[in-house]
Amino acid sequence: MRIFVLVGIVLLSHLSVFAQQSEVRSVGSFNGVKAAEAVDVYLKKGDKESVRVEVSGTSLSNVITEVSGSYLRIHMATGNFRKTNVKAYVTYVSLEKIYASSASNVFSEGVIKTSSMDVNVSSAATVELELDAGEVTADVSSAGDIVLEGRAGSLEAEASSAGDIDAYNLESGDVRARASSAGSIKVNATKSLDARASSGGDVRYRGNPMKTNTDSSSGGSVKKSN
Repeated sequence: MRIFVLVGIVLLSHLSVFAQQSEVRSVGSFNGVKAAEAVDVYLKKGDKESVRVEVSGTSLSNVITEVSGSYLRIHMATGNFRKTNVKAYVTYVSLEKIYASSASNVFSEGVIKTSSMDVNVSSAATVELELDAGEVTADVSSAGDIVLEGRAGSLEAEASSAGDIDAYNLESGDVRARASSAGSIKVNATKSLDARASSGGDVRYRGNPMKTNTDSSSGGSVKKSN
């Protein structure tokens, strides 16, 4: 009988680890977010910075949320977390920088209003944002994905190593695009376009910019889309 009780206790403790858990964490001030290691991050504007973490398949203690410099860093502790599901709901006051790597995903819930936004994505991570911004910089590599919509005064986009930027739905005034090494960029320019594609890179643009300057080489392509 005692053996059955011990087995039951072990099973219950094992199941509790893999059940869904959540907690709200207080964090210091930040204006940038860095996400890594397959964490899903959801961004929402509020009056005070905070993070609500939800996990299944692992313990809350394995999810690190810390402010370093001007960044809120969200990542896993050292270990193998392939079968985990981790979500972080971030409340921000001001946001200007987003970095995502290692198969993490970052999504905006509502429009992010900012004078400038810097987005950097790599290693199969994804960032999807709705923006109302002055200056936007987007840099993607290593099979990362960036999807942008809304409007921007200017957009500087760079894609390489099979990275992809889809900014067809981001109405931008002045656009500078650079695609290389099978990188792909889609933009919507209303004032000016400066586009370069090389080494199998691809740039597609919509809109009717008053000024255009395009160039392609080494199998690259720059074309207007319907």
